[in-house]
Amino acid sequence: MAKTKKILAVLLTLCMLISLFTVIPTVQAKEVEGNTTQSDADKVSASASKITSPSDFSWDNANVYFLLTDRFYNGNTENDHSYGRGLDQNGQVVQAKTDIGNFHGGDFAGITAKINEGYFDKLGVNALWVSAPYEQIHGYCIGGSGSSSFPHYAYHGYYALDFSQTDANFGTEEEFEKMVDTAHEHGIRIVLDIVMNHVGYNTLADMAQYGFGTVKSGWESGYYSASLTDSTYHQYIDYNANKDDWAKWWGSNWLRAGLAGYKEGSGDLTGSQSLLPDVKTESTEIVDIPEVLKTKWTQENTFASKQAELDNYFSTTGKPKTVRNYLVFWLSQWVEKYGVDGFRCDTAKHVELESWKALKDQCVESLETWRKNNPDKPGADWDESFWTTGECFPHYLSYDNYYTKGGFDSMINFSFNKSGSFNDRGKGMPDVSSINSTYEEYANALNTNDNFNVLTYLSSHDTSLCRTNLIYQGSAFQLLPGGIQIFYGDETNRPLSTDRYARSKDHAVRTDMNWDSIDNNVLEHWQKVGTFRNNHISVGAGSHTTLTATSGAAFVREYNKDGVSDKIAACIGADANTDVTITLNGAFADGTVLRNTYDNTSATVSDGKVTFNSGANGTILLEEGTQLIGDVDLDEDINVKDATLIQLYVANLSKLNEDQVIAADVDASGNVDVKDATYIQLYCANLSVEGINIGGYN
Repeated sequence: MAKTKKILAVLLTLCMLISLFTVIPTVQAKEVEGNTTQSDADKVSASASKITSPSDFSWDNANVYFLLTDRFYNGNTENDHSYGRGLDQNGQVVQAKTDIGNFHGGDFAGITAKINEGYFDKLGVNALWVSAPYEQIHGYCIGGSGSSSFPHYAYHGYYALDFSQTDANFGTEEEFEKMVDTAHEHGIRIVLDIVMNHVGYNTLADMAQYGFGTVKSGWESGYYSASLTDSTYHQYIDYNANKDDWAKWWGSNWLRAGLAGYKEGSGDLTGSQSLLPDVKTESTEIVDIPEVLKTKWTQENTFASKQAELDNYFSTTGKPKTVRNYLVFWLSQWVEKYGVDGFRCDTAKHVELESWKALKDQCVESLETWRKNNPDKPGADWDESFWTTGECFPHYLSYDNYYTKGGFDSMINFSFNKSGSFNDRGKGMPDVSSINSTYEEYANALNTNDNFNVLTYLSSHDTSLCRTNLIYQGSAFQLLPGGIQIFYGDETNRPLSTDRYARSKDHAVRTDMNWDSIDNNVLEHWQKVGTFRNNHISVGAGSHTTLTATSGAAFVREYNKDGVSDKIAACIGADANTDVTITLNGAFADGTVLRNTYDNTSATVSDGKVTFNSGANGTILLEEGTQLIGDVDLDEDINVKDATLIQLYVANLSKLNEDQVIAADVDASGNVDVKDATYIQLYCANLSVEGINIGGYN
């Protein structure tokens, strides 16, 4: 019945449309030639992208979007103050002098909402790097010092308390699973930020809740005071007395720390970074579940089930109960339970390579298990292996032991972002005069070695934001060979914090996503270039050949591997609104129609050259001009919008470029008229017409 109603409704619409346009003359396809500019109506679907994963997905062409869950989008306000965070003893919101270090409300539900809105599809993003989802320390430690002290909660996900379950501020396990499944439905991989080097600090709130450490009386009046400073905070904790109290935390066989009963280490592998408790991942000692987790799970009535999971893992695998293997189990469960596709491994140089390799091997197996156990889930039929990228400042284009011994598929590339002061905005990509030499260096290094890749970024949660000429950066960065990582807000011109308490701290670059102040010119540019990258594996994974152009930097990328072939050309940094002639050096034969996907104009290769207008942003993105019959807006989908474009064109209310006219001539009559629109609408209603081949390639 529902299908019958749909068909009747479409037929009624067709009758109305045909009567509306009966007096409008047809237009011959041959009358429209060369480069034509689309009207706004023509661009209705120009930035749309497919919701299914490209069959030629490769981590070598990854476009990874890194977001801090808490700072991205609040989809469920009910979890904003979980564990009493940001509240006083009476459950009221604390009016602190700053909330720069507080939880701000972003959660899994918010990420899911933005996935469903198509935000990432339009950006051409094919992987999301999500901050650590597991439970963080509940209380706050102190950020700043003296009068500049402020509460610093673990909103960023780097202060773990319990690796085995979600943090309530981020959402429930069901909400996490929905986020992963929804991302997979859109062809987007999920990469989790994980830590093996350290756990979270002890805080007064956690010490009181779980009964570890030595807390002095009267701590509540200080902890819940909006004027608490670093010195008064630490006055309530005795770090050096009563080792038995501190043994009730993680225990000295799990951690190195400056506490009674614990030993301290030194150097990259055993030293405590920023005084964080250092995990003994190298230890071969057999250990029990940490006392703090025994207490926590007993309070939550989950101890028996969680211990049973651990016992089953150790008995099934035969692995010893070492610190490393506990962490490998807990972290790999996010893969086996939910189908997480990869990890970004924090502080890689502070953990021995053997531990990273053990984690990678287990996660490869866990992802295979998830796919086998969930055959009907989106993403279960993907064939790429579990992926890891590691952070080791200041790693560059260096193929080393992280790959050969640590099992890493990629390493973070620090080349284009400087660490430094609050006002250091990041240096960004090289300018147009030298960008081709950079591209050549990266393509030659990365795309000639199947085991070597990097993940390059412009802005960071630890250093600075690149905010210099984001139009040029959006082109130069997103067309870089190898994997790339957008930091949330790079594409919207998200500003630094103006809070004086954050000026010398990482919090300055971790402001809330600027949904209410998006720079739409920047966003639309990043969408177009990102979609082009996502649609063409050759951008990140192909060979690079520099071309000459009358303005800007031009090049060709080509990819041929495993039965997949792809080739593109591009020119960036050209003078605005200028006709640019590109000498193709035989990359595309004379007579080939090339489409500039940036503005959907087309031109034909002649005498080894092609000419396009650079537009306001000096960007030309070229692919071969093959299109689907009926796909008038060239978005690789045929729907009623395509019929509407034909109707507007026939009514002389808009223009179509040469490729669009070819696609619009559905009945191959040599004319574009209202009948072609009718055929598309019949097609959308699942009604075929004999002799009409909608969807076939021209």
